[in-house]
Amino acid sequence: MLSTGEKSIIFLLHYNNSRISKLRLVKLMFLISRRSSIYDFIPYKYGPFSFTLYHDLSKLEKDGYVLIENENVDLIKSELPQIENRTKNIIRMYSQQFINFDDNKLIKYIYDAHPKYTIFSLYMKNANYIRDSRGVTTIGYEGKSIDKFLEELIENKINILIDVRKNAYSRKFGFHGNILKKYLNNIDIDYMHMPELGIDSDLRKDLKNIKDYKNLFDKYKEDLKERTSQLEEIKKISENKKISLMCFEKNIEYCHRGILAELLRIQGIEVEDL
Repeated sequence: MLSTGEKSIIFLLHYNNSRISKLRLVKLMFLISRRSSIYDFIPYKYGPFSFTLYHDLSKLEKDGYVLIENENVDLIKSELPQIENRTKNIIRMYSQQFINFDDNKLIKYIYDAHPKYTIFSLYMKNANYIRDSRGVTTIGYEGKSIDKFLEELIENKINILIDVRKNAYSRKFGFHGNILKKYLNNIDIDYMHMPELGIDSDLRKDLKNIKDYKNLFDKYKEDLKERTSQLEEIKKISENKKISLMCFEKNIEYCHRGILAELLRIQGIEVEDL
């Protein structure tokens, strides 16, 4: 089944005579997504960029909907999937608005209108960005695209992401440890995996209520007494860098990173939950 993003890419191609440059597709989809929440974007080498959009493009090519060649994207399936009329209208509106803009003029328009997305640009920087903070934060990726997650790290000037999952594995696109490390490196954020601070997945099975979580976290607190070296390392790094402790759960009350944050606060470290 096609995602909303994939359907939107297909309709955008269809409305642009079934061919568009990859760069133009990304930039138009950025503008479209600001009116209709289709993709999240991060500042990148040539302005706003979406890893999820590129992932969907690859899926569409694999499934025979598009052909990507010489930096152009061609629609090769004539049948159009069902898509909301509102999304269609927004795609039409932006395609028409910029029909006479070549790719360079479109980039300049976006750079001028959205300077925060130029902070890592190799083309032109219209905004400054310095990672000059330090300390400790925590973050969960539940319910977030990889782009939204990375955007939050950038906005909070994170230098190092510390993955406190026992196993750095996820079926959610972008959050498998090796892939996540690659994406982070592309935006100059270091990745560290501290599996010693994780909880075995077997222990998380059959958690049904607050009492179950309390029992799990009570045991985890006891286990942390044997893991002081990792906590000391976190404290040491945070003296000069801003770090974020990452796990899955959106609600920190149901995540062991909350126990880590609590323990660090007891030891006099200020921790912010993103």
